[in-house]
Amino acid sequence: MDLLLVEDSPTDRMVIQARLQHAFPNAQIAAADDLLGFNEHLRRDGCDIVITDYWLGWSDGLSVMQRVRDRWPRARVIMLTGNGGEEVVAGAFKYGLYHYLLKPDGFDELASVTSAAMDSKRREDSYALMAMIVNSIPDGVLCVDAAGIVTAINAAAHRMYGYADSEIVGRTSAILLPAAKRGEIRRLLERALGGEVVPLFPTLQVRSDGAEIAVGMTILPMRDDDGGVSGVACIATPIGRPIRNVAASAVANEAEAPRLAMSLNSD
Repeated sequence: MDLLLVEDSPTDRMVIQARLQHAFPNAQIAAADDLLGFNEHLRRDGCDIVITDYWLGWSDGLSVMQRVRDRWPRARVIMLTGNGGEEVVAGAFKYGLYHYLLKPDGFDELASVTSAAMDSKRREDSYALMAMIVNSIPDGVLCVDAAGIVTAINAAAHRMYGYADSEIVGRTSAILLPAAKRGEIRRLLERALGGEVVPLFPTLQVRSDGAEIAVGMTILPMRDDDGGVSGVACIATPIGRPIRNVAASAVANEAEAPRLAMSLNSD
């Protein structure tokens, strides 16, 4: 854990540092008591948690928080204030404040609030790492909720389907399916929503330009922190070139789909 304490009162700074060191003996705790020291600390590569007083002789907590968020966007900021009103607190939360505590009573809560802030930071870091991994893999990944709505899409799926985030997220996943395949895929999604992994199978998908593409697809249940299935991840690997425009002929759609499925199975 990497903490920065911004406090110009020597007494408060000593009390806060002592409490933090007692609660987190392995944490790296730095302190800034003036603008020069604060600027110096902002040159560091990263920081997990910043604890700042609101009333500083050389600045104020809102200004400190804005600079911290600019430098370390995922850092959690905890603000201590002796007489800040509701207006101050409301303004701080608009800028991304994690929590605020009143002096001096809030000193007793500081360790638990800091621990919760660190847990929150670790979760966000983990999500960011997973997002980076998912965006790095060559397969298209589409997340779909229980109502069949697309909630997320990775970079490979953007390229595969030709949709931007704003064009696909929040819309039904059915727009990616030929009409003849919707019933089959809906049943497979229901199996995954029931907790079952649907192993790799060949199917057809529809790009934003109307062209069909052949893919191998696996459907995985996505579980929340409580173990419940909150949605599914559809992982698609292209196994053929775009076939044709779906709008060309509804009759041709129905006639060719079974033949194409057989050819995919024979590969």
